[in-house]
Amino acid sequence: MALVGMRADISALLDALVYGNTEQIISATRELLRQGDLAYKLAGRIGMIACHGDPDGHAILTLTAASMLSFWLNSLPRGPEYDLLHREREIAVLTPAFVGTLPAVRAGRNTQDTYPEPFFPSDLPEDKTMADMMHEAVFNNDPAMVERLLFGLYGTGADYRTMLVRIYDGISTTFQHGGHPLTFAVRGSQLLDAVEWGDRAPNYIHWLTPHLPLHTEEPDWVNTVRAFLADPAHSVASYRTRLAAPKNENALPLRSLITGNADAEQICQGVYNALIPGGASARGVGSVISMAAADVMQKVGDGDREAFIKAAHGLLFAAATRVVFAQLQDIEAMPLLFTAAVYVNALSKELGEQKGPAQPPASLGLGGGLLAPALLDTLTRQLLDRDLDGAFGTARRYLRLGHDARALFATVGLVASQADATLDQGHTLQIVQAAGEEFIAWPRDLASTSADSILYVALRAAAFPQRNALVPIPLPE
Repeated sequence: MALVGMRADISALLDALVYGNTEQIISATRELLRQGDLAYKLAGRIGMIACHGDPDGHAILTLTAASMLSFWLNSLPRGPEYDLLHREREIAVLTPAFVGTLPAVRAGRNTQDTYPEPFFPSDLPEDKTMADMMHEAVFNNDPAMVERLLFGLYGTGADYRTMLVRIYDGISTTFQHGGHPLTFAVRGSQLLDAVEWGDRAPNYIHWLTPHLPLHTEEPDWVNTVRAFLADPAHSVASYRTRLAAPKNENALPLRSLITGNADAEQICQGVYNALIPGGASARGVGSVISMAAADVMQKVGDGDREAFIKAAHGLLFAAATRVVFAQLQDIEAMPLLFTAAVYVNALSKELGEQKGPAQPPASLGLGGGLLAPALLDTLTRQLLDRDLDGAFGTARRYLRLGHDARALFATVGLVASQADATLDQGHTLQIVQAAGEEFIAWPRDLASTSADSILYVALRAAAFPQRNALVPIPLPE
């Protein structure tokens, strides 16, 4: 089953992308889906080509979001009467993402990359580890060595998680370019998951490597994080041997701490207290940081899309951090939680009290029926009409009736795909993906704490972008 959707010839689609012919892009995509290609894998296959022509990095983020949202579409009602509708929905998600990443696909198809000589673990000096070498390469702005080290691990046949640990550990106490290095690393690995690692891992490594070393100025608060973690009194080593069940409720105080006036050291102490004496899990702490990041986004009104996207970078970084601990459990990546929390706090202070803050309504009428398909169709129309309050009420009713949250976010993503990915660099899709993942992964033992703030920012992202007119959303008769 692993190869289903991976054998079809995509040359017709690539030709259409190279020439930028939207009708042919839609036609070629439809034919591949009709033949049985899987939409999320198709986005991954195009992404592996775009890797070679995407120095900016946002093309891969856009295709990753399209891949994940396409996967969630499988949670929508299916059956013979829905097959055609489902295929057109997949086309509605994929086409804008493909069009928005045309330059990267064109450049990637015509690029013949050469890879460096690997630096194998057997090449290490006696007093060095691969972790030491990665840290030195990152902090010395040596992308060539970073790439050699990763290819060395790849060449030994090391488990892909070993490569990810080295990547995450290497940048865990660095911060540049709005946190994009971590976001690239996590989202790129998800796109690679869609097509399986195997012989495609070099595409990911070669694309990611230039973004990892420090080459731009860092904010001052990063030094506070490093100093805090360098103190032996703040060791997280005991997390490795913990046997007790997580106590994620002890992470909840972080939410108000991060969005308040605490300084960087106090934020670090709060994260440490939640993790070690508090006994919360890394995933639980990551979820609460993401919730705080969603709260920060509410400081910005819907009339300033640029500020909204800037604020969203806190959620994008925090969500990527939480995903790290869904991928692996190594404590080497633990500093990312401290970095994420302090970054969201700094972003909150930078935004200050904006005019026209948006908050989820405290109470809304609950109409729209009982059946999931009817509620999702209503939600689609409300978002297309930019009826945010109506959409929020419908979404809450849908969830309170116990329907599948993945189908809800697939619907929100379907509307988000109407955003012009060329203009917003795919940020609308990325926000919905991140919010959807965080809402779905919200810890069960924190169910009494509402995740409405995360849902609300996803709805806001989908409702208010500048839209394209490439593929109308198909709706039932």
